[in-house]
Order: sequence, then C-alpha cells, then structure tokens
Amino acid sequence: MRNRLKELLETGKVAIGAQLRFGVPAIAELFGAAGFDWVLIDTEHAPQTPTSVQAQLQGVGCTEATSIVRTAKNDPDLIKLYLDMGAMGVVVPSINTAGEAGEGTSACRYPPDGIRGWGPHRAAKYGLASETYTTEINSQVMYIPIIESAEAIENIEEILAVDGVDSFIVGPVDLSISLNVPFDYENRKFQQALQRTLEAAEQVGKPAGIGVYGSPLDPTSAIRHMQSGFRLILVGGDEPFLTTSCRHVLDNISF
Repeated sequence: MRNRLKELLETGKVAIGAQLRFGVPAIAELFGAAGFDWVLIDTEHAPQTPTSVQAQLQGVGCTEATSIVRTAKNDPDLIKLYLDMGAMGVVVPSINTAGEAGEGTSACRYPPDGIRGWGPHRAAKYGLASETYTTEINSQVMYIPIIESAEAIENIEEILAVDGVDSFIVGPVDLSISLNVPFDYENRKFQQALQRTLEAAEQVGKPAGIGVYGSPLDPTSAIRHMQSGFRLILVGGDEPFLTTSCRHVLDNISF
C-alpha cells in the first residue's frame, strides 16, 4: 500500500493539490492525469453524494495522484465511510482544539491506535486485500485539519502536537473573517497568524499547508507560500479553474 502524498511530505517535498466540487469522475481523473500530486474531493461545500465520491475516487485511482476527501465535519461515521471507499485521508473543517483533533485522528485508525470500525469496501479491493489493508492503513492514512479561526491559531501548537495529525491546511477566507480582516490577506494580523502556523509546524516537524488565495492561474501567491515554508499546497480546482478561464476568454475577445 502506498500513500504518495505522505511520501512526498515526509521527504520534504512540496505537494500540489486541487479541490473538486462538481462531482464528475472524468474531471477527477483529468486532474490526476494532469499531474496534481493530490486531489481533494469537497463534500463540505458541494452537493456530493457517497456514490459520486466513490466514482471520483475510482477516477483518481487511475492516476498517480492521492485521493483525499474533505468532510463536512469532524464526524467518525463520515470519516469511516470515505476511508472505506478508498480515500487515503481526510481534510476536516473547523478544528479548533487539540481535543477535536484527537477525536478525528482516532476515527481514522483501527484499534489499538483508534476507534475506526472495520469494514473496508473499495479500500480493501472489495475483500481481496482485507488483511493487508487492515495491517498497513493506520500508518498510511492522513488526518489533516483545516485551521480557519482565531481560536485554532491560539491552539495551533497543541493541535499539531496531537499524534496522528499529519499536517494542516490554513483556510484563508474563514481565517481572515475570524480575525476581523475579511479578504485582507496582507493585513498584519493575518500574516502574523500564518507565521505562527509555520513556526508551530517547524517545532513538531510536520508540514504546513495552505489554500492559495487569488487567481488560480497566477502562480505568484503559491510560489510565495512555498518560499515561506508551506509544503502542502491547495491551489484552485474545477470550479475556480473553469470560472477564471471563462472570464479570461470573454475579457480578452475583441470585436
């Protein structure tokens, strides 16, 4: 069993990912084939169904990309369902304390490391690799909280110290709103919060992640974050790429 995303991060490399909301398996396969290191299937802000999520996991499974699912909440049942389908990890919103992070990491792993109930579906090749999957998945699965509030920033050191938290992703929009500087990403309060997450990650030796803000077709922001020390980079996805491309074509057509 292999989690390529985890391998990249553990060897100090940058991993570039994209977020998918349209629920189309062919789009998921396309992003993986295009060369993204990981694909995040968003079930928090998009009308995904378990059936559509599994179909996208199958699409990404035809490529070298690693599949991660963004859950709607820190729910053990949801986490179990997506992992049983074959996701190699979950990204979980609104994690504000070490206690919440601990609950999530436990939901990802079988006893004695956690509380995950057994019953892998596609993840264990429909029963053809049950023992191998069960033996190996605890060390391969990833739990990645979204840091998107002032409270989470205050507790970032404790959150990242939790065993089983593999990385994190700063959610820039919600974080800026929580800091009372909505969409003002250059504001000193926002930049100080980013710096604190980087320092906390360095203290515990875990990779820092961020959702890149600004146009997904402009590499400036992503490059700056990588230069700052972020290594788990979420840049664009099906919705922003299509929207930005449509606007770019229409804005640049002359009659």
